[in-house]
Amino acid sequence: MPAVDALIDLLFPNGSPEPAGPPPDLPMPSDLREFFTRIGHNTVEVDNRFGFGVNQGLLEYSAKRHENLRHVYRADTIAIRGGHEQRRPDVRKAEGDWDVVIDDLLILGSDDNGNDLYLEAVGDPDGWAVVADGCRSPVWARHTVTATDYLYGLLSGSLRCPVFTLDSWPRSRFDVAVRHH
Repeated sequence: MPAVDALIDLLFPNGSPEPAGPPPDLPMPSDLREFFTRIGHNTVEVDNRFGFGVNQGLLEYSAKRHENLRHVYRADTIAIRGGHEQRRPDVRKAEGDWDVVIDDLLILGSDDNGNDLYLEAVGDPDGWAVVADGCRSPVWARHTVTATDYLYGLLSGSLRCPVFTLDSWPRSRFDVAVRHH
């Protein structure tokens, strides 16, 4: 998978870390499974500012995030119109608008500003979209690319996401830490 190779090369220019074990046996896109299998860890922290991973507690942690989102939005579904959450029910959908079903979200990562990255777990895992939630703003973004394409694009600067603003990050060398839970 070219995106997996590119992400590994970007994060680990001197070679992958020493493997500690396989990823958990949870539903996930095959590109993410391959990435975590090849690096032998299930959590990655980049510059101590952005982290992503999967572990055995993913479903329970995601359920807690669902509770938090329901508390904030007072709903089971969040209407995204023009890239922003919309609380007025009379705003009609336009092209590119969508509804986020809270129970469909699996937490994949977050940044040091509290913004979250989710997998939208609907249908075949290889078709899951990547959804970003601007925690302190009404901005949401949905990308229908593979998770590793998204992560590579975000960290390399070749993909723009209105939620994660990584412009101040060094592009030539990341400080990357891996963990295995």
